[in-house]
Amino acid sequence: MKKHQNRVEPISLDNSAVIYPPTVARFNTNMFRLSMDLNIEVNPYRLTTALENIIKRFPYFALSLHNGFFWYYLSEHDGPLEVYKDIASPCRYLDRKKGAHGYLFKVFYREDRIAVEFFHAITDGTGGLTFLKSLVAEYLRLSGYEVGEDPMIFLPDEKVKEEELEDSFNRFYRPIKSVFNVESRAFHYSPKDQLQDELEVISAKFSVNELKLKAKEYNLSITEYVVCEILNAFQQLQEESVKDKKKWAPVRLSVPVNIRRVFNSSSLRNFTLFIVVGIDVRLGHYEFDEIVNAVMHQMRGGVNEKTLSLQISRNVAGRRLPFIRFAPNFLKNPILKLLSDSYGDNVYTSVISNLGDVSLPSGMKEVVKRVDFYLSPSKTNKIAISSIGAKGNIVMNITSILTHNTEFERMLCTSFVKKGVSVEVSTNRTNSEE
Repeated sequence: MKKHQNRVEPISLDNSAVIYPPTVARFNTNMFRLSMDLNIEVNPYRLTTALENIIKRFPYFALSLHNGFFWYYLSEHDGPLEVYKDIASPCRYLDRKKGAHGYLFKVFYREDRIAVEFFHAITDGTGGLTFLKSLVAEYLRLSGYEVGEDPMIFLPDEKVKEEELEDSFNRFYRPIKSVFNVESRAFHYSPKDQLQDELEVISAKFSVNELKLKAKEYNLSITEYVVCEILNAFQQLQEESVKDKKKWAPVRLSVPVNIRRVFNSSSLRNFTLFIVVGIDVRLGHYEFDEIVNAVMHQMRGGVNEKTLSLQISRNVAGRRLPFIRFAPNFLKNPILKLLSDSYGDNVYTSVISNLGDVSLPSGMKEVVKRVDFYLSPSKTNKIAISSIGAKGNIVMNITSILTHNTEFERMLCTSFVKKGVSVEVSTNRTNSEE
């Protein structure tokens, strides 16, 4: 492969990414996947050419990860690029040295699919979606299609904009004292079931119009309504699986928010913050209307510049603490894992990430049948939920490391159906509880 025209000097991980390398484990891969299903056959040799062409426009993804004495860092990588036959289980562990010839992303294909999996240390869902759309557009151009313009589709010969490589957390950091506080431990579903490192997926496909109409009945956005349904399902799950009410814990969801518009950032590195939304069932059972009221106030009150600035300050300040900054990696890694647990997995029950509706320009919308988004769960939070929309449908993918148990998925889909929302379900599971 030719050397990149747009070179990237060795860079440190962004403030959101520093937590991912030290917390990688068998049941916590820190990977996410984006894919497009096409109505044409995918040729792996042409896809490889498209990848070689488009990577020149994304030099900040053509990187390898290294373990320095004080910090992990990224450096330019120009190893051979390869596309891989797709597998049934998404978001598997990616060995940073051998998994994809040293790259931190991996391109998969099958007869009608192009998929990319990313190690979260290099980008978030918005950056990943920009890369996937650009890759598919380049593949279609090589296949003889004319693809229209789209702000999230980059061309191979375009000049890289400096702001795309920016760590926007540093730019918008405000030094504020006393920003550290720890929430109580949330409910975590722990059925008597084996764990596995091959993700099980149950996909639920909805009509955008149906979801929008149902959300409107409660004066909610689609994301807010889906959050309500998930909280309600976990509440029901806790009530049925934990018989001793004294052991009940709050049900909380981590909701990633793309904050680029709030802060006017064009970075394609990580620039996402997490709003924690929940109900404290220790106070009693929440009726659905009560959940709606709680979610409405928590989500709308949490997505504004001032509230988000406080979270940025906490994230950046944590990295700048002297005992973190100057500690060698072998001492720092367990501290970062502890911080990740204290401010992350322990305080929420699951994560729900909605990338919203994907625009498809002419030449692409005629070929793309479906778009999917998958998150990897963790050993603490064994279930993760992600959703994405395209062509009038929203696909929600529920990923799990539970071998057999599908109680949560059943409760969630049943709740949608009872409210009159049609659900088309598919799965890669071969074993599950009836």
